[in-house]
Amino acid sequence: MAWTVRNSAERWFLSVALTLCHVAAQDVNPNEPRTEKCDELDRMVLARTAGGQLDQAESLLSAIPAGLVTSSKQSCSGLILTDMAALMLISGRLAEAERFVERSISIFETSNTPDPVLLRPLQILTTARAGLGKTGKAREALNRMQSIRVERPEGRAMVHTSSAIQLHAEGKRREAEPEYLAALRALEEAQRDDSADAGAVLTGLGSLYIQEGRLEAARRALDRGLEIFGRAKDSVPMDRIKLLNLRAVLLVRQDQWLDAERDLSDAMSIAERESQEDSVAFASLLTNYARVLRRNHHARAARTAENRASVLRGKQTRDLVVDVAEFPGTPESAKR
Repeated sequence: MAWTVRNSAERWFLSVALTLCHVAAQDVNPNEPRTEKCDELDRMVLARTAGGQLDQAESLLSAIPAGLVTSSKQSCSGLILTDMAALMLISGRLAEAERFVERSISIFETSNTPDPVLLRPLQILTTARAGLGKTGKAREALNRMQSIRVERPEGRAMVHTSSAIQLHAEGKRREAEPEYLAALRALEEAQRDDSADAGAVLTGLGSLYIQEGRLEAARRALDRGLEIFGRAKDSVPMDRIKLLNLRAVLLVRQDQWLDAERDLSDAMSIAERESQEDSVAFASLLTNYARVLRRNHHARAARTAENRASVLRGKQTRDLVVDVAEFPGTPESAKR
């Protein structure tokens, strides 16, 4: 069966970009000291944001006193808005992510916050705008990141990661690769080469190698990323789901359909336990799983997965999934 592809490059980029910004699932700036009151408010606002209660989250946010700051005198509202934007980003709600993070940046600017604090909000802004197709605006945010004097390796890792994302989105893979590698070196210097951030960068690098047909290099990057996600304390289940999904695409390229089915089955088990059915990533996972199941002669199970994917797509405002059929260079056998 032929598969009609619409905006596949954009969908693929978004899948990679959301993985690279997975850190939004945790505290956006874990090294930022906060007051107990700010921490409590952050938890309350994010719980409502994660639960889809944005009106209640914004009401709580609007009630935060303007003068409430962290222990390092930074705006509590600005930091919470950055966290909200990050949650919107990983859930695929890019317009809301852009709106929240623009407010965060505005607050930081008016409170004379030191420039390095703007790195994480600008990273989120770059990714959200790129995913929305606002290439020029995304480049503006990235240029601003690159203009900030960064001394700590953690900051350099953020800048290199955002640059890699942007260059990858623009199809400049030869320029994107050294940025991915520079991000990994910076994370190693920061002694975070075993963190979920490193695993996410390896996921992006693996996707680039697949697109270039460098399949063995892709396998090494993805295998290493999966090992990291298996032991990193800051990893979240979606990290492994997305990487297993991507590695299955690689295995299809290598005509290893049974191995691809195993990876997708493992990813499905994680997704089911974590109730990920409202995510863009879960729709992509179901689509891939159905196609591989059908290729491996499991027609009934494939129909079930296809039906679930169809329901999820109906709930999404944009069709932003990437599957084995639309991946650049996928063999024709994968499209039937």
